[in-house]
Amino acid sequence: MSCIMGRMSGRVARATCALESAAMDLFPLLAHFANEELAQQPLVANQHRRPRIFRERFEFHTLLDEEVVRQFRLDRTTIQDLYEKLKDLCDRKTKRSHAQKGLYKLLTVLYYLASASFQHCVASRFGISQPTFSRNLHEIVGLLNNLAATYIKFPSNEEEIKKMKDEFYQIAGMPNVISLIDCTHVALVPPAACEDIYRNRKFFRSINVQFTCGPNMMFTDVVAKYPGATHDAFIFENSCLCTLMEQSRFGDSILLGDNGYKLTQWMMTPYLSPITQQEKNFNRAHRKTRSRIERAFGLLKSRFRCLDHSGGALLYAPETVCKIIIACAVLHNICIAQNLEIDIASDLQEQIPFQGDTERFQTAAGQLVRRTLTETYF
Repeated sequence: MSCIMGRMSGRVARATCALESAAMDLFPLLAHFANEELAQQPLVANQHRRPRIFRERFEFHTLLDEEVVRQFRLDRTTIQDLYEKLKDLCDRKTKRSHAQKGLYKLLTVLYYLASASFQHCVASRFGISQPTFSRNLHEIVGLLNNLAATYIKFPSNEEEIKKMKDEFYQIAGMPNVISLIDCTHVALVPPAACEDIYRNRKFFRSINVQFTCGPNMMFTDVVAKYPGATHDAFIFENSCLCTLMEQSRFGDSILLGDNGYKLTQWMMTPYLSPITQQEKNFNRAHRKTRSRIERAFGLLKSRFRCLDHSGGALLYAPETVCKIIIACAVLHNICIAQNLEIDIASDLQEQIPFQGDTERFQTAAGQLVRRTLTETYF
């Protein structure tokens, strides 16, 4: 019996060895077929990768000329000329098959500034994502700020100063005027930690922006960095323009401002309580001449509704809001230079004139110059 069991164990052992040997021979063959089958199947990682989505892009060339001006505030030729100035910086070199062109970036930003719409609405209209538009906005606004020195210029030489004075004099007979000055507010949502300093006298939060402009309503200087609670006179007294006027860089030239500014020998404000006919005539000429800057604000905010409170508040950091303001001022001057007209919107936030005690804002030298102008010209 033990012999039989021994022989059976030997046979089982030999069979097991044979099976193991056959399996070893089959492994390379099985691996070969397995590799061929895997090679014909897509990678598992690709099965879970989100497909790229190419949205339908906005077709600029299909718009009528009137529609181009209505949607972008610039005409087709002016947009192309502006793009030529920016193309080297906004056309990025890339091998991607569906990359944005620089002109397309410019169009998205012009449309946003003009419409005061939300970023996702503009992005959807132009067939791009909201993050892409956000990058476009910061890039193009930054490039337009770089053009500010080219398009926003205060008269500097004698010929420019004389031309400015002559054109202002033709409006209402006010002599020696080199520029008009005033401030306007642009609403924003400020940082929570310091929101009180942005609350202005109109009870909304804003950036208080100082502008000067010429008789053609082109801006000659812009100061955009102060929160809404800052007084207009403080902004001017801490500006480079004030320093230049104090140094008599422009001779006997004067600025016209409202009663929120200090009356000096180079800053003319109206009589607070005119008595004589000459004083009334002076105030009438002052008001008619200074109305140009109020109209300039109306044109600016009608063209670029993102700057007016009726279009809502800008949802950006104060530094970005200031850059947007300067970019819009550059575009405004381009529109004026190209004679691109626009009607002033009827729903703009009203400019509230300064009201208060202005006696302390009058200097003896300023009173003397104003009296001399009044008696000589009015």
